Amino acid sequence: MIPRRLAGSVELLRTNAPYRRYAAARLSSTLGTTVAPLGLAFAVIAGGGGAGALSGVLLADLLAFLAVTPVAGVLADRLPRKKIIIAAQVTNACLQTAAAVLVATGTATVAALAGLGVIAGATAACFQPAMKSVLAALVAPEALVEANALIQIGSNLVAIGGPALAGLVIAVGGAHWVLAWDAFTYAVAAVVFRTLRLPPADRARRRPRFWTDLTEGWTAFTGRRWLWVLTMLSMVTSACWAALTVLGPIYTVRYLDGAISWGLINSSIGIGLITGSVTALLLRPARVGVVVCAAAIPEGLLLVSLAAGAPLPVIAAAAGATGAAGTIQLVTWTSFLQRTIPDVQLSRILATTSALGTLLTPVAYALAGPLSELAGVRPVLWGCAALALSGAAVAACVRDVRHTPPGSGPASTASPRSRPVPLD
Repeated sequence: MIPRRLAGSVELLRTNAPYRRYAAARLSSTLGTTVAPLGLAFAVIAGGGGAGALSGVLLADLLAFLAVTPVAGVLADRLPRKKIIIAAQVTNACLQTAAAVLVATGTATVAALAGLGVIAGATAACFQPAMKSVLAALVAPEALVEANALIQIGSNLVAIGGPALAGLVIAVGGAHWVLAWDAFTYAVAAVVFRTLRLPPADRARRRPRFWTDLTEGWTAFTGRRWLWVLTMLSMVTSACWAALTVLGPIYTVRYLDGAISWGLINSSIGIGLITGSVTALLLRPARVGVVVCAAAIPEGLLLVSLAAGAPLPVIAAAAGATGAAGTIQLVTWTSFLQRTIPDVQLSRILATTSALGTLLTPVAYALAGPLSELAGVRPVLWGCAALALSGAAVAACVRDVRHTPPGSGPASTASPRSRPVPLD
């Protein structure tokens, strides 16, 4: 079985030229976006900002993403998705070029970078649902897991070495070179996406009024109990993860060896991401809802290991398991949605799950630090662990979640229990 699935992945790359172009464009974009946060951080510092300023820039990007995502999902179900993708890549190339020029000339300010971040967040909101929906038109339904897993493997490989190389470039030449590189990769991705030939279905769709479409998409989301329950679980686990990214460095400084320990934990997560990507390529879980619920357990155990003051090797092992589980969940969930949600609703469903799944993240960013000062780092980590594990348990108690079938065809929209679908 495993050799057959590996052979199927090779065959997909060998015979499906549109998928190869799509994967190449995604990889080009990832080569830049993986290192861009490091360039942005040092660009803010070069502009005279500190941790608060950097948080403000990141928050501006995230809030814009959340605000635009519901509208973006409707647009991607109404307009040609390929044009939306290309426009987003070109816009991002221009934004990063502007940021690179500002930093290189010493004229970058925190306000200017935050303004560019707002546009970047809105652009990302338009790009994500269109990009994920297009993949479902390029490969057969039974090959979606391989298609998503192969892309995830490439992204995770880039994520391992990219930041270290970017740090070296910043140290030698400055942050503007990393931002310029990001702009270049966006431009290359736009060119490759331009060569992509899609089925005739990707054209402007004759649809009812915009607000009717928006309401219909929300109804399609809430009418599937398994979908909104698992999205709420994603909202909780994403918020806990955001708190961990804030408190993790503080924890390692107070209780471990500081940056060395935090680097080891993150490296373990990276190893887990690669392991999970390969595992997702080989697995065909029978119950997607159970997989999504189970994927929250390693994150909860990682939080528990930190809160309990476990030895570093135990924490690193939990971090690796968290990375692996997260990638398996991402590939399984995304492929399932692409396979079961009707194409005319897919972008709106993807946009809704993305927006709601990220909704509490800015709250976690804002509260994690102050709460840790009031109650301590470990009590907050205990609280996050309880939220993640209890959220998984509650979701698993829902019958529609436990019995979510593999799904091999479009879902009916008539019944809340018609068919089941969760991170990106």
